[in-house]
Amino acid sequence: MKQMTLFDEPTTVLPLTYYPDFLNKEEADNLYQHCQELQWQQNQIRMVGKTMPVPRLECIYGDEGCDYLYSKSVLLKPLPWTDALAKLRDSITATTGYSFRIVIGNQYRSGQDSIGWHADNEASMGIAPAIASISLGSVRKFQLKAIGGKPTDFWLEHGSLLAMHPGCQSTHVHQVPKTNKVVSTRINLTFRPHVGGRR
Repeated sequence: MKQMTLFDEPTTVLPLTYYPDFLNKEEADNLYQHCQELQWQQNQIRMVGKTMPVPRLECIYGDEGCDYLYSKSVLLKPLPWTDALAKLRDSITATTGYSFRIVIGNQYRSGQDSIGWHADNEASMGIAPAIASISLGSVRKFQLKAIGGKPTDFWLEHGSLLAMHPGCQSTHVHQVPKTNKVVSTRINLTFRPHVGGRR
């Protein structure tokens, strides 16, 4: 199993690019504090005929009308962009060349908060979406694998950016697994395109 950790410069591997120092420490710390003020909630998800709490907190901000439905059971309705999130969106677009209309936040409060294997291939994002992910706070393992293949591990650092390029969601799945290690809060901001809503 490959392990990718602590790159010194932007690195492209598989269908993604990792920017370890996209935000400097002060910028990352300030953004982390800003994220504490976002409107987090624990949603309910329907799986295998049962309704259960999503094992993390979530929030969504973005353009008006850009609702996001995932797993056919969790509907997220975006709140207006905050100034900090809009500035971050524009900075990511300038670096990657990709445009985004929503950002979904995931807050992993402990090692028992997680997200299982999945692809972000909801129809609302259009065909072959690019997704950009900012990590803040505690370092957590992120795993990516080709469908039917073996996973590669990434340790996503405070202030880093992971850009999943167009096509990645069709050929690969990813997850943030549970861990029994003692870890503090990690916040993940995933910027995504959207084909609906008001422009």
